[in-house]
Order: sequence, then structure tokens, then C-alpha cells
Amino acid sequence: NMVVFSCDGCGEVLKKSQVDAHAYRCRKCASVSCADCGVSYFGDDYRLHTTCITEAERYEKSVYRPPNNKKQKKNPQEVWMNLLQQCTETADAPQSIRCSLQRLADMGNVPRKEKQFRNFVANSLNLRGGRQQQSNHVNDLWNLLSERRNKEILMEKKKREEEEKILKHKEEEQKLSVEKTSLSSKQVRKTARKILKKSSSSSMKMKHLRNKVLETLGLEKSQQKKLKKILQNELGTKKFKIDGKMVKLAKNRKNEKS
Repeated sequence: NMVVFSCDGCGEVLKKSQVDAHAYRCRKCASVSCADCGVSYFGDDYRLHTTCITEAERYEKSVYRPPNNKKQKKNPQEVWMNLLQQCTETADAPQSIRCSLQRLADMGNVPRKEKQFRNFVANSLNLRGGRQQQSNHVNDLWNLLSERRNKEILMEKKKREEEEKILKHKEEEQKLSVEKTSLSSKQVRKTARKILKKSSSSSMKMKHLRNKVLETLGLEKSQQKKLKKILQNELGTKKFKIDGKMVKLAKNRKNEKS
């Protein structure tokens, strides 16, 4: 949530970007208080107070349940302002531009495109020195921010690719699992015929045949009932012959004629 302050001297409500200007003109302003948590800040300490609790979180306390924000995506301007705030807290930022970074972070409406950014900085920060010195200062600001943004984009891309890779792997595993556990009459019939052909007498006890088919197809025990039903249907066809508890391959008519 955006932090809002109130002057402890006159009570005026202030955005973060308005605090410095108000302190300059208000003689009673020795400190400002956060409108949400009520903590008072002296001097420039308020700059470090970047986020705070919501009203619901404050008053509901132990019964407060934070909203599910998993599906909420930050807009580009919020991402940009977060990046700006991060740059004020990192050791990578040169000392010469840290003050300007902090002032920009407090404004909340800093443009993301280079041309608009340069114009905004030139008009808003009232930079000192000659044109070349001002230009170099703006260059340093933009180069730091754009470099940090490019790193963030690259990291986000790698993270997304990794997530897609994991998701694809899971989908493939699920597909293989479904293929492995799915049963068809044709699959059972072919497997049963192959098993019987390999047996010495081309015959086998029905229970033993069922267990062999289950093992050959790599099925789980939970599939036994389904397999039993399919096998019973298939064993009633002309391809097989049942003799008591024994199952045999039906003889080929051509072979019988010969």
C-alpha cells in the first residue's frame, strides 16, 4: 500500500512526495506520522518507511486474513516504481545519484521511457550545475535503472522458462502414467496371445495368464478387476479356447485342413 503521512504539527495529510516541501514551509513540523501504523518519523527517517499495513490488518488483527493475490499481476508502472525503490537500497547505486533516486522513488509517477524520463528528471529535480553536468547526472540515473530493469527481465524470463520446463515434464509424466494404466481390448488380446505362444503347450491357467498380462503391461493391482473383465470378454472369442480352468490358443483352421 502507498504510505500516507500526517504532519504532527498541523495535522495536514501528506503524500510521501509532499513531506519535504511541507516541512520547509510549516514551522510546527518537527515530525510526521504514518496514517496507517501511527509511528512518528523525525528528519528524513520517513523515507525508509516504504510499505505499511492496511486498515483491515490494523483493526482486525488476529482475525485478519490477507487476500489471495496470486492471480493479481502488477502493472508495468508499479514494477518500474518498485525497481526504482530497490535501486535506492542497493549498494550498486553511486553516491552521487542516491539522493536523486530517493526523490524519484517518492514521486510515484516517474516515466518508464527514456525520452520522457529525461524530460521529467530535468523538470522535476531542479538539478544544479551546467548542462553537461546535468546531462551526465541524468545519464547515470537512466543507465542504472535500465541496466537493473534488463537484469530483472532476464531473470523473469529464465524463471518462466524453468517453470514451463517443469510443467511440461509433469504433463509428460501424467501422459505416460495414463498410457501405462489405460487398458484396451486389443492390447489385452495381443499380450495374452504372445504369452500363450511362448508357453510350452500354448496353454495356461486362467489366473496365471491374468497375472502374466498384468505384469507384462506393468499395470497396478487396482486394474485387476478391469483386466479380468476385458480378458473374460476376449477369451470368449474365436482366438482362444477355454478348457475348464485352462486357456489355450485356438488352432488355425488352415493348419487343421493341412
